Amino acid sequence: MIEFLKLHRLGIIDDAHIELGPGLTVITGETGAGKTMVLSALRLLLGGKSDQGLAASKETSVQGGWLIDPTGPVATQLAQAGVELLDGEFLLTRTMPSEGRSRISANGTIVPQALVAACSEDLIAVHGQSDQTLLRRSSKQRDVLDRFGGAAIASARDAYFAAYAEVTALDEIYQSAVSSQAEQAAELTSLREQLEQIEAVSPVAGEDDALAETALRLGNLSQLQAAAASASQAIAGEDDESNAVTAVHSANKALEGVAEIDPALKDIYGQLREVALVLNEVGVDLSRYLADLDADPGELERIQSRRAELTSLTRRYGSTVQDVITWSQQAAARVEVLEQASNLVELAAKRDKARAKLATAATALTAERKRAGREFCVRVTTELQGLAMPHSQLGIAIRHRQPPAGQDGLRIAGLESPVAFGASGVDEVEFLLLAHEGANPAPIGKAASGGELSRIMLALEVVLSESASAPTFVFDEVDAGVGGKAAVEIGRRLAQLGKSAQVLVVTHLPQVAAFADHHLVVSKQSDGRVTSSGVESLDDSARVRELARMLAGQEESAHAAAHAQELLDLASLERDKRSHAVGKPRK
Repeated sequence: MIEFLKLHRLGIIDDAHIELGPGLTVITGETGAGKTMVLSALRLLLGGKSDQGLAASKETSVQGGWLIDPTGPVATQLAQAGVELLDGEFLLTRTMPSEGRSRISANGTIVPQALVAACSEDLIAVHGQSDQTLLRRSSKQRDVLDRFGGAAIASARDAYFAAYAEVTALDEIYQSAVSSQAEQAAELTSLREQLEQIEAVSPVAGEDDALAETALRLGNLSQLQAAAASASQAIAGEDDESNAVTAVHSANKALEGVAEIDPALKDIYGQLREVALVLNEVGVDLSRYLADLDADPGELERIQSRRAELTSLTRRYGSTVQDVITWSQQAAARVEVLEQASNLVELAAKRDKARAKLATAATALTAERKRAGREFCVRVTTELQGLAMPHSQLGIAIRHRQPPAGQDGLRIAGLESPVAFGASGVDEVEFLLLAHEGANPAPIGKAASGGELSRIMLALEVVLSESASAPTFVFDEVDAGVGGKAAVEIGRRLAQLGKSAQVLVVTHLPQVAAFADHHLVVSKQSDGRVTSSGVESLDDSARVRELARMLAGQEESAHAAAHAQELLDLASLERDKRSHAVGKPRK
């Protein structure tokens, strides 16, 4: 919701501070006083182009304060741009020097104009003769219908989008498989040959290290045998006089009788016994080692041959046998992917199945849109006929889009030709207007005048008020070309919309202004040379005078004042009735 606006040297307004509240706020004033400056300020704040005619000879600035949802889409976009929010308070400022480029800041941080423009649709919806894009673009009209359809269309859209995402993914896989089929076939052949080479050798993790140790041993067999035999002879010897065991045993025998006399000798005696035992064990181990060295003469040759096979693999696939095994595992996984991707027939079957599912979802979504469209037309037509358009009717054409030449489309049961499909379905939605009895339906942007477009927008927003697309609505010239009872109906509907959103209306009709919760007047002052304007919020007595001026052009006319009070009383009574009425629930 907009909390306030500040205007400085904008057009003929020197300085104005405008406090805004919830509900319906009307802006009135004499012709040429600058009522539209408030709307111009909003457009400028929200990224609109600066008009040189609005800027003064010195710096012009506009500022607006919003209270926004801290978890909403605007807060998210601002946070991503580095703008800090405090309790949802959002301050936009735009300064426009007489020369040079304008600047926009959000909470004191300079931001690009594109960021503010991107946030604008979630902040405010401006409906004037130059702001009727919603009524001229099929995609926007489809969004309006989908919003009216509520949960039923939302569910159908979700189901369609899930099927659409699956088809899109399969299309990409299929096209990639087709375009790179030859390249992938060559890669697959190469990988299979390389895996066959590795499988023929069947390397085992750690095998290369174990073979290297064995080869080293067998390559030095004679040297090992000589060293082991010499050590064995030194321990066991050829006779009892020359071996280490006998020497240790003799020393042990010499100490045997006196070991108990001196504790020091007792320890030495024990150590000699341990040495004797160790020497016996070493002698046995050396004998066993010598026996094992009697290897098959061909074993070394077989080992060297095996090592050569492994070396041929490590030169191509890694520095170790473990590297080769890892590469083969990755290659096998890649082969599996390529085998699946290269099966175009299977991929085409999957894609066709997904497309059939998408066609079913598209049909269901179209049916929901048609169902919602019928109810939507009835309700909007009812509103239009109370807004000085008594013979107008809203129609909705829902057509299937045709795919561009050369592009594939979606086949839907019951249709002869394929249709174009996208993330939002296969439908083009167009609002049509029957301006009077006997008229042919025509696109709403062409069949309605500027003032009628604003009233149509009002009718749409009243019908959509329970699912408001923006927290604030601004209407300019919504009452163009009407008066009397129709003007009262416009005021009544604006007040109704104001119960669920903030509504700002520039009006010249007292019947509309009487329904306001807040009334602002733009007044003009002149010193004979310079004309300027200011903005004032009216209390109850000032509202009577302003309505009297709007009715009769005379603020002090007693008759006009009585009529003005009558309008205010009527509007107050209408508001009381609506506040106690039980609204019809949306489907």
